[in-house]
Amino acid sequence: MRACEADPVAVTGKCSKGHARMTGPARRGPMLLLVSGLLAGCAAHPRPTQAGAREAIETAVRRYVAASNAGDAQALADLYADDAVLLPPDHEPVRGRDAIGAYWSHGTDEGLEVTTLSVEVDGGLGYLVGRYRLPATDEEPADSGKYVMCLKRQRDGSWKLTADIWNQNGDDEAEEDDTNPAPSII
Repeated sequence: MRACEADPVAVTGKCSKGHARMTGPARRGPMLLLVSGLLAGCAAHPRPTQAGAREAIETAVRRYVAASNAGDAQALADLYADDAVLLPPDHEPVRGRDAIGAYWSHGTDEGLEVTTLSVEVDGGLGYLVGRYRLPATDEEPADSGKYVMCLKRQRDGSWKLTADIWNQNGDDEAEEDDTNPAPSII
């Protein structure tokens, strides 16, 4: 077998002189060292297990709910990546951690409960889909709806929100939402 036939770059199956020179017998030693070094570098930073990543993401959501219920805009902002996007209903996108902190500084609602319907993780990316519920207050009626949160694993191993969107249920969905089981994350 010619050296470049195993090269995934050689899609056509044809071997160029450049590929042959780079992957020929005289170059395999340094190339093996380079590949071995890269693999060793990856081994030094093991990927989290799916279960560990899911737990970290669910912990981030519990911190989100606690910060929201405490009215702590700074704690909420700290849960977002520097380049995150917040997509509140009836509002323009809010870009960046500082702007998101400013958005939350206008107030949060007490009594937030969320039910996570699914958590998916693929390497350093994850997302949650769920339902939220807010009780009625003297100023506002009860509210319920759906949300999606996207998170990314940071260099320090933490998970930060990169996108956060929610929307209120329609009138037909509000009745259906009342029959849901107790929230899984409070």
